Parts: sequence; C-alpha cells; structure tokens
Amino acid sequence: MPLIHNLTSKLKNLPRLPGVYFFKDKAGKVIYIGKAKNLRSRVRQYFQGNDERPQIPYLLKEITDFDVTIVHNELESLYLENSLIKQYLPKYNIDLRDDKNYAFIKIDYSTQIPQLIMARKIEEDGLGKLNSTHYSLHTTHSVFFGPYSSAHKIKNTLRFIRKIFPYCAASKISTRPCFYFHLHRCPGVCIGKISLAEYNKQLQKIAWFLAGNTAKVKAELKKEMLAASKAKKFESAARLRDQLNSLTLLEEKQIAILTKKVDWDVVSLSLFPSSPLGGEGRGEGDGLACINLFKIRAGKLLDKENFIYEYNPDLQIKYGSEIIQVFLEKYYSETNSAPQTIFLQSKIEDEDIVKKLILERFGKKVSIKTPERGKAKQLVTLGKTNAEEYLKNHISSKADSIDKIQTALSKLKEILNLPQIPKRIECYDISNLQGTNPVGSMVVFVDGMPAKSEYRKFKIQSKTTPDDFAMMKEMLNRRFAHLGSAPIHRLLEKPTNGHATKTNKPSWPLPDLIVIDGGKGQLNAALAALRISNYSNYLISKKSPNSKVQIPIIGLAKRIEEIFLPHQKNPIILGHDNPALQLLQRLRDEAHRFGITFHRSLRSKQAVKSALDDISGVGPKTKKLLKAKFGTVAEIKKAPLGDLEELVGNKLAKEIKESL
Repeated sequence: MPLIHNLTSKLKNLPRLPGVYFFKDKAGKVIYIGKAKNLRSRVRQYFQGNDERPQIPYLLKEITDFDVTIVHNELESLYLENSLIKQYLPKYNIDLRDDKNYAFIKIDYSTQIPQLIMARKIEEDGLGKLNSTHYSLHTTHSVFFGPYSSAHKIKNTLRFIRKIFPYCAASKISTRPCFYFHLHRCPGVCIGKISLAEYNKQLQKIAWFLAGNTAKVKAELKKEMLAASKAKKFESAARLRDQLNSLTLLEEKQIAILTKKVDWDVVSLSLFPSSPLGGEGRGEGDGLACINLFKIRAGKLLDKENFIYEYNPDLQIKYGSEIIQVFLEKYYSETNSAPQTIFLQSKIEDEDIVKKLILERFGKKVSIKTPERGKAKQLVTLGKTNAEEYLKNHISSKADSIDKIQTALSKLKEILNLPQIPKRIECYDISNLQGTNPVGSMVVFVDGMPAKSEYRKFKIQSKTTPDDFAMMKEMLNRRFAHLGSAPIHRLLEKPTNGHATKTNKPSWPLPDLIVIDGGKGQLNAALAALRISNYSNYLISKKSPNSKVQIPIIGLAKRIEEIFLPHQKNPIILGHDNPALQLLQRLRDEAHRFGITFHRSLRSKQAVKSALDDISGVGPKTKKLLKAKFGTVAEIKKAPLGDLEELVGNKLAKEIKESL
C-alpha cells in the first residue's frame, strides 16, 4: 500500500533499539501497541509486506501515524507494553476482559495487623516479590499471590485458608475483637491474645501455602507441634495437629496426574467459533477466546484456571498462537510460580521473551514445548476440551445477562414513559459526615452496564455544614458545565456578551436519564440546580413544552424504594422483583459505594494531615507511610520511637516525636 509521506520519513529514522510502538488512526487514537527488541526492523516489517498475519491488512488500512518509546531492554518493553495496553485499550490488541487485570491475593503489611485481601493491581513495591518464600516479619511492603481468574475463586480460597489458619480482619490492635474472633476464625491478635510476632509466623505459613509450598508448611507445623507437646501446651499442640491433618487431607484430594514429581504448566486454547472469523451474522461469542491452564506441581494437579480474552473478530485469527503469546507474557509477568516445563497447544512466535522473563523473575530456566504424543499431548487435548466448555458456558451466561438487562431497560422506558430506551443513565449521590469532607459522586451505566471510565467525583467546595440540597446543586452545576455532543446535541455556553461559543471544558455526553439518590427534597434540589444553570433551556421541565432537549430526571428514595418524578405528588412504587427497580437499585448502590469510598479517603487523609503538615521533612510519601502503618495521629504519638525509626529513620523519627 502507498505510504503517507510523513510515515516514510519516520520509518527511515527509526532507531535500532528496544522499545514500544504506537499505531494511530486519522483521529489520533491509538489502535495498536506493540513491543520490539529492534524498533526499526519490527515497525518497518508491517509496511514492507513481510508480516503474513491475517489481521495486518485491516490494521494497515487505518494507520496514519505512529510513535515510539525507547527503553533499555526487551523485558522493559514487555512491561511497558502491558501497562500501556491497559491505559489505551487499543482495538487491535488482544487483551484480558474484566478491566484488563487478573485478580490476586494480597498480604498487606502496611497496617499494624497485616491484612489478607483481594487486589486487582500489583503495586510497584510488590513487583518481583511474588515468588519469595522468605517473608520478613517486619516488612512494610505488600506481597501478592496469583493470578486468579476470578474474584469468586479468591473468596473461596481465603475462606478455606481461614478454616485451617485463622487470620484477623482488624487492621490494628484494640480492646474490641474482630468479627471472626467470635467465630473462632481469628487467633486474637486484635485484642492482644497473641503477639504480632506470633501472628506473623501464622501469616508466613499462609504465604508458603499460597506459593504452593505445602511441604514447607507441613514441616513447620510438625516442628511446632512437637515443641508444644514437649512444653505440655496440649491445646496448642492439638490445634497444630488439626492444621497438619487438614493439609494432608487436601493433598490426598489432589489428583495424581503423573508418576514423576514434575512441575508443568499446560496451556490450551479455545476460540469462538473454531473456524476463521469475519463476515456477516456474528453472535455474542465472536471475538472471545478461552485459555485453560493446568498447574501441575510434584506430579499432582495443583490448580486449574480459565481466562477469557477479547480480540477484534475481524482479524480472522486462525490458530490462536498470538493469544497464547499474550497470555504467557502477561501471566508470567505477574504469577508467583513458574514450572520446569510449559506445554503449549501451538507454537508461539517469540519463545525467547517468555524464557527471559521467567529467568529474570524466578532465576530458573524453563523449557517450552508443543507435544505431539504422550501424557503431555493428552493433557493439552483435555485442556482444550475444558476451554471449549468454559467458553460455551461463559457465552451462554453473557447472553442471558444481556437479555435481562434489555428487559430491565425496556420496562424502565415503559414505567417512566421515556421517549426511548435509555442508553446512558447517570446517578448522583452526596456523601458527608455532619458536613465534613463532603463529596459528590456521579456514576454512569451505558446499555445497563457500569461504564467506570465515565465515573466522576466532586469535592464539594461551597458548603462545610450539612446541606445535601446545596451540595447537590453545586455538583450538578459543575457537571453540566461539561457539555457533550452525544447522545442528543452539542450544547452551547452563553457568556455574558451574548455570543454563543463552545465551552472550553472537556465534553461529557449528556444522559438519557438522570437518577438522584434521595426522595422528593433531593429531586427538587436537583431540578433547581438545573433551572438556574446557563443551560436551563435545554433541560427537563414538563411545564416548558418549548424546551429543545428534555432530560428525564427521577429520585430514588431508600426507605421503601419510592421513585419520585418531577411535578407528580405521588411516587411510583414497584415490586422488589421488578427488573427495572433492580437496575435502578444497582445504579444507586454503585453511586453510594463510589461516593463513600472517596469520602472515607478524604476523611482519612484529613485525620493525619493537620498534625503532620508543619513537621519539617514530612512530605506526602512519609505521611502515607505513617498513615498506613499507624492509622491516626494519636497512634503515631503513642508509637515507640524504635517503630518510627524503622519506618522513617532516626532523625525524622525524633523530629516527629518532639513535634507531636
């Protein structure tokens, strides 16, 4: 294809260095991101007809420009590529669904009592620590285990761990025990029944268990059980015996796959449909693929994971080797263990990058094979069958969910007498505690599903005393200063000189329906806010038939879930099984969750900010460390000097003690 002149010039000047390249369309939008150990060679390959992948013609039709970022080495380009794909979501990149992240179990050592929680992202201080089996009992870093393919699986794993190794839900020691202490699922560290040092030993066993090192856990339990028995601590010995028996029973339940004690990862793939894609009449499953992973450790099936991937169905992917390549690079960048051998369903383009990645992260060489016979081939085939079944169930579930959402939206249109099925719904909520740190939240559902990139939060500036009505007015006025062209009109701001000009603020699309969290009072406040804005001629008013644009607005009261409409005295009350009400409830609850999370964050910052701001040498990072470790200024004041010195150094610790 003929090249645009500026592309030809750019191609000539590309460096022979590792890096990441960005392909852009005519609107300047990033449509593909790739990595290369030689940028000049790799990028030129696309335009010289040397790349035979079936998606390349589709990609070349849209490319009008590209940029590159140079890095130090090939592995650095892999990490950067993964990060940028999450940021830009290019349409020609294959990527994991569900916010483009795996899920992890996190042991968070930044609080006084370390916490076991689910995490979607690995913080920078957690990278590279996933494979460690020697955890410091005094670390302030977090340690991550996984990845897992679903939050549900993590919850089940944590529930199982709590039965064997009880752990605490409280973040600091106090006089009140946590909820699980009453259920005999917490050892009592929250009320000082055991020391933090003893509790950290318990966490160390959990860490070994999560890393798959059950042999080390069993050896430690046997050692502690014998010591407790010799010391005639029979209650402790019995508890340790029960933990040991539970682990032994778990190992017996694991299926022995091989007679040899080998460590394998077996990766299989299913595409939907299995034939090349493209053409008319695509269904819900087109553009979806499923990876099945068998984790075999010491010859036993330790775990099975399934990951759903999305790709552009026009790309006509035939064999899925690119999806397997993407999976391996992402998975071994974040997992906490690597095998001796990886068996694949089909060969990948770049085995070396995967081998280098595993060598750097785990200090071990790995073999990558595509088996043609024997037990490994049988496992690959079985994995493909599992992937096909999982994908079929996922597509069926997705179709059912879409049907339910469409039913709910249709009923909402009918009940509220809307002119059309609402595509974009915005819900607003105010969160504050007696007027302190007031915030507003705006959440957006598009086609009945959360559009989290569209969520917005507002730090209320006009009020410091409780006044939800005034706060709602401020939030809506600020929201409607951002006027978009979709789905109705490009609205124009009217400045004082009377000439209509486009607003300089970033554009946000207008909603098809506004939902206010609250009853008639909150709804009236919202209506008042809309009427006094510069855009009142465009906003809803049943008494203004000449309005150019009408945006329906309702209030949803929590008490008995009443739906209030403007200019109507009596609310609409729906049954709790009504899909339209259930959709509104999900929207309202999400707005409350989003708002209260922001409010708590501000309140927590405020608690530490006031006393620490005037201390020389205490900047934002130090305040964050102090807050994470001790919680409040009062706890920082009570903390031993040695604990502060360990965290911030001798000089600053003394300065903090003297200032507080």
